[in-house]
Amino acid sequence: MTAAAPEGVRSPARPWRLMAASSFRRLWTAQLLTLLGESFSFVAMAWLVLQLTGSGLALGTVLALEAVPRALLMLVGGALSDRLSPRRAMLGSAAARAVLIGLLALLILAHAVQLWHVYVVALLTGAVSAFFLPARFAILPTVVADDQLEAGNALLNLNQQASMFVGPALAGVLVAAAGSGPAFLVDAASFALASALLVALPVAPAAAPAPAAPAATAAPDAPAAGGAGLLGDIRDGLRYAWNDVAIRAVLLLIAAIDFASAGAMQVGLPVLAHQRFALGAAAFGSLLGAWGAGSAAGVVGAGLRRVPERFGALVIGGVAWFGACFAVLAVSPDLPVALAAAAAMGVSSGVLNTYGFTWLQRRSDVAMQGRVMAIVMLASMGLAPVSLAVAGLVASQPTLLFLAAAAIVLAGAGGAALSRTVRSL
Repeated sequence: MTAAAPEGVRSPARPWRLMAASSFRRLWTAQLLTLLGESFSFVAMAWLVLQLTGSGLALGTVLALEAVPRALLMLVGGALSDRLSPRRAMLGSAAARAVLIGLLALLILAHAVQLWHVYVVALLTGAVSAFFLPARFAILPTVVADDQLEAGNALLNLNQQASMFVGPALAGVLVAAAGSGPAFLVDAASFALASALLVALPVAPAAAPAPAAPAATAAPDAPAAGGAGLLGDIRDGLRYAWNDVAIRAVLLLIAAIDFASAGAMQVGLPVLAHQRFALGAAAFGSLLGAWGAGSAAGVVGAGLRRVPERFGALVIGGVAWFGACFAVLAVSPDLPVALAAAAAMGVSSGVLNTYGFTWLQRRSDVAMQGRVMAIVMLASMGLAPVSLAVAGLVASQPTLLFLAAAAIVLAGAGGAALSRTVRSL
């Protein structure tokens, strides 16, 4: 299976036309609700822990308790998504989170919450999210036709962009006005509504898949074949991704880019704005806004066109562009130059994310998509703690940090350019 369009395949559907399909609207709305709910919990959790303890260490412990089981169980979540179907995995996870967060909200409103309650909820919500994330990215090919994947991924990626800006702002207002309890109730209600939408989601593909993706004709809610158990499923998924040289190369690129980006953007960017630009926090917010605007533009642009036949050239060029923008940010003396670089990085990120997920969805066998997406999530997030720790050590030298990030990304682009497999994608 390849990402190139076979003869006779139509151009991708326009995103706004895809919204006319009730099944996609349900999926799109469910995803938006969950992303907004997570934004409310992120703000509310930080405020709650600081109110209870005043300790940054306690907050870090809560975040770690959520992150560790999510990482450890991600491959299990991917395997269950393939066995049960992505829809069922998302439904079960969303319903469980609604109950857990709802209980925490009730404890807060009853003035009975204790720190150990927060620890338990963080641990359990981290665990259930490991079953939601792989399914969230594996479900789209079961809902839309092959020629609609670009448009579908674009609209789902725009949800991510919108929630990053709108969710925390609304949550901050609510927490400031009414406390963390109502904010957690919003999260619980969001996941409960998402569960209802997922229940109503049709279990069959919206249309017949393109000839290039015959595996997508399998019934999406049919459990995957095999009797080796979950560990065997996980082993098969790892072997599948590793033995497919193209998928393996893309995973290595994802790991390199996200390792370089996590520390530089989350730790280095605010330090750079504080040290270099007179506007300080306003400059930091502007840089994030430029990134978001560029990313939205890239997502929309990619949603209007099918994955190029020379996908490998796009990947190499896009990653190199991303790395070059890191270098410009490292040395930019003026805020307008830095804003242009951040916007250009966002465009590259939006295009690569939209086309990358579309390519992976077409490339992967339908029975393996949950496991492949789980491995993608691990490649993306697994090294983030290391990246953040390293960035913290050199954050006082943001120029050095961004140049190092640029070097890692450009090295990844160079390695991809030398790979015959990547060039031929």
